[in-house]
Amino acid sequence: MAREWVRSLGALGIFLGVMLETLVTIIPSPLVPMVAGFSLIPSGSGMIEALYISTLLIGVVGGLSATLGALLHYLIGLYGGRALIDRYGKYLGTNSSELDEILMKVSGKNEIISIFILRSVPVFPLSVVSLGAGMMGMRILPYTLATLGGTFLRYSFLGMLGFMVGEAYEEVSSWIDSVENLLIFASVMIVLLYLVIKRVRGNGPGILRKGLPQGDRREAEENRGQGSS
Repeated sequence: MAREWVRSLGALGIFLGVMLETLVTIIPSPLVPMVAGFSLIPSGSGMIEALYISTLLIGVVGGLSATLGALLHYLIGLYGGRALIDRYGKYLGTNSSELDEILMKVSGKNEIISIFILRSVPVFPLSVVSLGAGMMGMRILPYTLATLGGTFLRYSFLGMLGFMVGEAYEEVSSWIDSVENLLIFASVMIVLLYLVIKRVRGNGPGILRKGLPQGDRREAEENRGQGSS
């Protein structure tokens, strides 16, 4: 669907395609800008002309569309994610106050630079950054500006890449998407591992004995007492 939109609608097709791939994670995120680079930049163009078209057409339109989609994910993280943390965070050993502490550490220039860099990297998943920024309650104006700047570079690069690789754009797009999915999985696992370690430390050694039957727990206590004597 995205291919047909780009080829038949031009700039509007890029806007709609990027919006769709931003909101629907099963669509490879590099596909639309790479299709646009292959289809909309004339095959005989020089590098300067191709860069000009990729920047002004694919970069600007794709960046605007991706920013709008990212704002939706941000709002979901801000209102839905923080509400979940407030309600169920106690079972994971975390709360909104800890998110605010993390935000304080990366606020200001670091906040803007971090979002900008993560948006610029073609293989880093946009949805993970958007939801995380919303859950931590980052200020919406710096978030939006950094997202716009980063996605502009991201889509300009992917458009040029689609132009340079030609008909191999689908294979390259699929490879980039595979790396992106791997990073999503790694991000989720890192967060879960952090929460598990934090919960175990917060409960102390006693958590390891809570699941023991009463007789076994008494025996463990006696053995510990004998060992200390």
